Amino acid sequence: MSVGRYPRIWDTGSDVSVAPSNPRLSKIAQRKMRQTTIPRRIRRSRLRYVHLAGGTLVVTYIVMLLGAYTSAIGAGLSCPDWPTCYGTWIPFLQPGLIANSPYSALQIFAEWAHRGLAFLAGLLILATAVTGWLFRPQESLIKWSAMTALILLPIQVLLGGLTVTRELQPIIVTTHLGVAILILLCLLTTTLAAKLRPTIV
Repeated sequence: MSVGRYPRIWDTGSDVSVAPSNPRLSKIAQRKMRQTTIPRRIRRSRLRYVHLAGGTLVVTYIVMLLGAYTSAIGAGLSCPDWPTCYGTWIPFLQPGLIANSPYSALQIFAEWAHRGLAFLAGLLILATAVTGWLFRPQESLIKWSAMTALILLPIQVLLGGLTVTRELQPIIVTTHLGVAILILLCLLTTTLAAKLRPTIV
């Protein structure tokens, strides 16, 4: 009598876990269910994090290129004060400042754009570090590489200010570049780790 009941249980599918032939079937089914029911918003968030980290990496690299260009054209002191430029955030709104400057408009723009883009990169680094802890809490490489970039950020900002106020002292300029390279490497590590590691909950 009991033997005849097993086909009925299998046919109805009412309780897979009671099947005597495969006791692990329930665990496998639950695992597949977890993988297929991961909220799409989490998957999208993780994909967006890869884009955020990659975008931060690109912007930071552009900041470095623009800084090198600024130095190459001799515009490192074209904005003589810091963090403002000629006492204002947007010097081009006051043409008299540009006209009376010993530097060309291109030189002033290069230094001003370098600072502005560096500010944007700082915000992106902050966002990358924070979201790394939120959406990749179990992946230490991603978290700590992004956090290291964030820790280095205020040091880089301070060095940027000293570069101007100390009138391009070689040791400060060299250290400024060195910290920028470290930040770039941290962001590269974050981006590659987020891209290559599987997104399994």
